[in-house]
Amino acid sequence: MVKRILLLFTIIFFLSSSLFVYPQDNPYLLDKELLEAIQNEVSGERAWDMVSKISRFHRIRGGGEGSDYNRCVEYLANELKKMGLEEVIIKRYTADGFKKYFLWNSLVGWRVKEAELWLVEPYKKLLARYSDQAVSLMPYSRGGEVESEVIYVGGGKSDANYKNIDVKGKLVFATGGGGSQVHRQAVLKRGACGVIVGPSDRENRLPYPDLIEVSRLSPTGEEREKTGFGFALSRRQEKELVSLFKAGEKVTMRARVDAELFDGEMAVLEAKITGSEHPSQEIIIMGHLDHYKPGANDNASGSAGMVEMVRNILALVSRGEIPPPRRTLRFLWLPEIHGAAAYLTEHQDLKDKGIAGLNLDMIGEDYALCQANFNLTCSPYSVPGYINDVLINLLGWLDGGVFYSPRGSRYRFNFRINPYSGGSDHIMFNDSAFSIPTPMLGHGDVFHHSSLDTPDKCDPTEMKRIISLSLAAALLLANADDEDAVKIAGELYSQAILRIVERTQKSIRLLQQYVYDSEKSKHLAELYFNIINYPHVQAGIESTNLREVTELCDKQASRKIIDELAKDIYRQVASEKEKIKLIYDLLTRQYNLKKEEFRPTDLYKKASSLKPQRLFQGPLPWNYLREKLDEESNKWYAENRQKAGGAYGSKTYEIVNLMDGKRTLLDIRHIVSCEFDETDIEFVLHFAEDLQKIGLVKF
Repeated sequence: MVKRILLLFTIIFFLSSSLFVYPQDNPYLLDKELLEAIQNEVSGERAWDMVSKISRFHRIRGGGEGSDYNRCVEYLANELKKMGLEEVIIKRYTADGFKKYFLWNSLVGWRVKEAELWLVEPYKKLLARYSDQAVSLMPYSRGGEVESEVIYVGGGKSDANYKNIDVKGKLVFATGGGGSQVHRQAVLKRGACGVIVGPSDRENRLPYPDLIEVSRLSPTGEEREKTGFGFALSRRQEKELVSLFKAGEKVTMRARVDAELFDGEMAVLEAKITGSEHPSQEIIIMGHLDHYKPGANDNASGSAGMVEMVRNILALVSRGEIPPPRRTLRFLWLPEIHGAAAYLTEHQDLKDKGIAGLNLDMIGEDYALCQANFNLTCSPYSVPGYINDVLINLLGWLDGGVFYSPRGSRYRFNFRINPYSGGSDHIMFNDSAFSIPTPMLGHGDVFHHSSLDTPDKCDPTEMKRIISLSLAAALLLANADDEDAVKIAGELYSQAILRIVERTQKSIRLLQQYVYDSEKSKHLAELYFNIINYPHVQAGIESTNLREVTELCDKQASRKIIDELAKDIYRQVASEKEKIKLIYDLLTRQYNLKKEEFRPTDLYKKASSLKPQRLFQGPLPWNYLREKLDEESNKWYAENRQKAGGAYGSKTYEIVNLMDGKRTLLDIRHIVSCEFDETDIEFVLHFAEDLQKIGLVKF
């Protein structure tokens, strides 16, 4: 009986979904002529050539005067000016390890000329040379020269690895990656001169024995004088050294590092095309320019893609194929995350100007070589906007022969649409202090942060696709009029209804999982208490997103249409609640489970009474909470991490972002559970109270 009803529900769902699919010649938000103009103008070949040029620079953040990073910034600035772009500025921000931007410590300045690591005993052999492979020297290594016995410390990342071992004044060898952690244990805590570290045990990298993983030391300002140096080795080299230690050989090495730490700077390249009618409304296109040499896909690809976009816009405008943008387009080449924090510290006005952002990070992967696919990582629920659905609407356009590039692949377009996650500059722009909805466009990549992230792994065909996608979305928003706004709203409305229904499907699957599991079934009443709220929560998110489209309107009539659509979304709530209730009743009856009304515990009562207000700008740095809390408090997180459910980092980001002084902690718990998966109320409450304890939140 239950299976028949579930089957009926599935059929009804697919029938209702089909009502929102409209057969038409052009299902996209841009007209055919403009899409064809973009297809013809964007060059994956030209973008690939720019990738190969950028990847010749060792682009380490905080480099300062005379560094490869600064030379690369100046090179790109000159290229943009040659195209005829007038508004090109290089902004410079202090990077001395002491200066803070929001809660984020600045990096330190670093310059390097050369470095070598030699095996001296039991035989002589060159192991690493910076000018051969820049990633072999860990960024932010301080200069020095030493010949010393090498002490093998296993993984080298915990106190246990150093028990009864004296490493002071010596070189330390460790396996399993994590150069920064090894350096902290061996050099900063125990006085070693430097560290030599092999790669991590990532399974998909095992077939590449000569791959060298990037490790960086990241010292603070206070640690600059204590900092040593570090070399990264390949798996083949790691095995060779381990075999020597296992054979009982005495191992001696000589290291020479010509590098310095100093009061540096983070350079941000800013280029603008000012809007002709609404200059105070901005679309912000960003990508991090920094990273090791070569760093082709990460992120010479995104940086080159932005250069190509500027070239495309100027060319299309000059030929009269598009009008000058009505809204401002701001392009930012950033030192990743830290540079974005510094830039936003200065440009607080962007919270009022920015209507949408695009973060281009790793946009050119060859699917086969890199074991990759394209990922559209959506902006979070906490930041209302419409850019996600604009991009989603255009994805189907990319799956066509017109996007093949002469030197590129012939693969079909392969993509995923993912919920919000962090790890790049969009975390700063999505922060609720600025609330600029900013998805990330990129790929996973087996060669990410390694010596094998070379231009040959970058595909001109994929570059053409993702640049075209970014350009189409940017131009649509830059030139949108009332007609475009209503079309965008219609797209959002259709997708919103589907997402509300999909959220109900997830809730029904949860009910089934709890019913089938004898342990989970004890908490069935609590689950039902939570999920019965999700249709209204999801509708609220979708309705708010829809209302944001009115910022593109000039006419009151268009705003009225969009407002009515936003209100109408709530009509879906009652039917979705009925579906959840129906399945709950059927399942409890079928499995002879007692239907109990959930009585909110003290945790729920407390969470429903507290309305947290965040007191800081910018996202929490990764280790900030751990550094501020005592050992006992940190132990709680280690023992109770499962209470957060999945997507731990994304959830903590969202919990903070949603702390507006209006929502209760129970409201916040429901939103993050809707967005990701079930979240224990105890975790949300404990996390909020810890933030209050260290002065970041008030109730």
